[in-house]
Amino acid sequence: MQQTQQPLQQQQQPPRAPVSIRDPSTAPLRKLSVDLIKTYKHINDVYYAKKRRRVHAGHGESGKGSKNQRLILNEGYDDENHDYIVKPGEKWQDRYEVDSLIGKGSFGQVVKAYDCVDQEYVAIKIIKNKKPFLNQALIEVKLLELMNKHDAECKYYIVKLKRNFTFRNHLCLVFELLSYNLYDLLRNTNFRGVSLNLTRKFAQQLCTALLFLATPELNIIHCDLKPENILLCNPKRSAIKIVDFGSSCQLGQRIYQYIQSRFYRSPEVLLGIPYDLAIDMWSLGCILVEMHTGEPLFAGSNEFDQMMKIVEVLGTPPSHMLDSMHKARKYFDKQPDGSYVPRKSKDGKKYKPPGSRRLHDIIGVETGGPGGRRAGETGHSLSDYLKFKDLIGRMLDYDPKTRITPYYALQHNFFKRTTDESTNTS
Repeated sequence: MQQTQQPLQQQQQPPRAPVSIRDPSTAPLRKLSVDLIKTYKHINDVYYAKKRRRVHAGHGESGKGSKNQRLILNEGYDDENHDYIVKPGEKWQDRYEVDSLIGKGSFGQVVKAYDCVDQEYVAIKIIKNKKPFLNQALIEVKLLELMNKHDAECKYYIVKLKRNFTFRNHLCLVFELLSYNLYDLLRNTNFRGVSLNLTRKFAQQLCTALLFLATPELNIIHCDLKPENILLCNPKRSAIKIVDFGSSCQLGQRIYQYIQSRFYRSPEVLLGIPYDLAIDMWSLGCILVEMHTGEPLFAGSNEFDQMMKIVEVLGTPPSHMLDSMHKARKYFDKQPDGSYVPRKSKDGKKYKPPGSRRLHDIIGVETGGPGGRRAGETGHSLSDYLKFKDLIGRMLDYDPKTRITPYYALQHNFFKRTTDESTNTS
């Protein structure tokens, strides 16, 4: 009997796919190493989506129970996503009076609280009560303490971490309280963008911050520079600070490959090659265009779409770069003559020819700025726009080795004294 069954079992088993054709991005080792946070977030989302469905169906964790049964986490202090249940008016450690919830993300939450000892309002980042998020937050604390130590006079536009403590199994990071972020500022302009003068003020501060991060004692890569992570110190002034170093690392200690928000993701990250501090300069170039035009420069819906949006503006990356990038074939086909052309989209989406959507036109160098909205305004001359375009072009160099560094960016002609420090918003 066993002899007749054995061949049948062998026939029924599907042939094993050769290891060579597996997509590296789906490999278990990768999911449990460089993509660990991404993997955990996915598992977390799927698990609690199922649990919510069971609860709404009137079943508890075991599949039995009343409709009112709920999962009790951390003695009732946490919700089912392992976030602390914030209660305004609550006092922590006889020091911090919780005012309100002011932010939420994959890491946890941020609350505004009054520090009764220092008699000032602060922002407290409450990390999820889950090991992977705790481990990443501990790296963030270490990097913030290192940066704050080397910037005792707060000259380099990095948010100040005052202290940290553990409260009801949640690591809490206490920061200076800042104002709203640059995305909120854009929203206040109805996404029409801020003046070139104000864009210059932001650019100068951000280049100075990146120069500071590049010092040998730090060598820190932010890894998620975007308008939401740049906060105004005062809603009426141009002073800003960079926040959220939760994805950051030091050069040589890169942990993850799944980094940078998509609109601001550099070509080297999209193409899967080792990255360095230059990825933050790429993000900055994207941010500055967005701050002036009001719209993201490269608004891709996925990684392929993102790369094609970049190619529309900057052309196809140099062949010598693509030859060394193992993910190049995801986006480009190599021709017999050694050149590369963009691949066709699987969903049939059409793209403009490489390099045909000119940066010159996007920022309106000769047409009075984006949409002609700045025509005749002081500080928006042809000369001003040519300088701006040249700087952005150097920030958006495909090759990270030749991309402009913070030091040389600060020497660029685009930067000159300006007295306009107002955000011009109500």
